[in-house]
Amino acid sequence: MARWLLIGMITTLAVGCSINPFAPRLDTSDRNNVGLGDQRTIDGFFRTFEFAYITKDTALYSQLLADRFTFLYRDFDNGVDVAWQRDIELVTTLGLFRNTEVIDLRWNSVIFQDGDSLQTQVIRSFRLRVGFRATDLVEITGNANMTLVRAAASDVWKLSRWRDESNF
Repeated sequence: MARWLLIGMITTLAVGCSINPFAPRLDTSDRNNVGLGDQRTIDGFFRTFEFAYITKDTALYSQLLADRFTFLYRDFDNGVDVAWQRDIELVTTLGLFRNTEVIDLRWNSVIFQDGDSLQTQVIRSFRLRVGFRATDLVEITGNANMTLVRAAASDVWKLSRWRDESNF
């Protein structure tokens, strides 16, 4: 009887020590390729963009935007296109990053890409999940129609124009 009691206590201790209720859950999502990319490549630009969103890093995000950046979206309720410049984009993104518990951006297929070594248009599908509470997620899908620019072929790509073509 004492032997079974000892085995039970050891098992309980082993299981109890392996679970920490205060530790964050292990992220088991397939995000192994997320991180900083080489922004001298278009793929590296998108990797860095995704990383800035996932880590809510506004300093990194601001480095991706050209000085003459413009964001555009369609206001379907009023039937007009709305645009704002770099300063409003940074304030808006800062507010988004600060006020969300969950933000997850995934770039999907490149639908269109054309340009040269100094300016390229890329239309790419994406999925953005945003949660102001972890239990209340909104999923936005669509395309990002982006123009990337740089002064020389050895420079990093910067986002100069972003037209949101999402379902939001």
